[in-house]
Amino acid sequence: MFSQPLSQSLMLSGRTFQIAGVCLDPVNNGNVTYVPLETLQGITAISRPNIIMVEITDQANRMKILDQLNRTVNAIDPEFEVSQLNVVLDKQSSFLNYLWSEVMLLPLLSLVAATLCMVGYVTLVIDEQRDEYGILRAVGARPGTVVKIVMAQNSLILLSSWAVGLALGIITTVLILIPEPYITGTTILEISAWLFAALAVLLFSSLYPALRFVRKPAINIMLHH
Repeated sequence: MFSQPLSQSLMLSGRTFQIAGVCLDPVNNGNVTYVPLETLQGITAISRPNIIMVEITDQANRMKILDQLNRTVNAIDPEFEVSQLNVVLDKQSSFLNYLWSEVMLLPLLSLVAATLCMVGYVTLVIDEQRDEYGILRAVGARPGTVVKIVMAQNSLILLSSWAVGLALGIITTVLILIPEPYITGTTILEISAWLFAALAVLLFSSLYPALRFVRKPAINIMLHH
């Protein structure tokens, strides 16, 4: 709406408004202008509610009711109009879905990057502990035992990350990103569940080096160096 907002102004009913700021608003695809309510009431000389919301049930004849509403509104004041909110709502939903799809790329990319980092870390740890694991295999430990040890180590790291990430994420959201956010216990549980699911994916993905390692015979592990 504004190419150079700091040097532009808005004219409304003979009144000039300076642009105080521009933000990304999901309403009407961002094409929204906000004016102080008291100032707007003074310009239009309307201080009473001038919006009526009507819900049309699915069983009713929608086109017939809309026609009746248009005739009634025009008889009251030709400047008033009847708007179908379903059309507006569909546009807003499409716009929000587009924004959400773009935002969701960030956690997906973060999950992929974290998985690669975790797999690389586990590979290095297994290589450093190769002799210890080789001795365990030589004395009769099953391959599943080695996998369980690696899983326990990875779980400790991931659970610590989960707790720290959840705490820092909530603090950042409450204090910085969203002023006066509406957060319920259900919201926190939902966020925790999604983070826990992501960590589960990380955990099972990080076991790939361990699964490859335990497939080798114990003698090959001991003679690797």
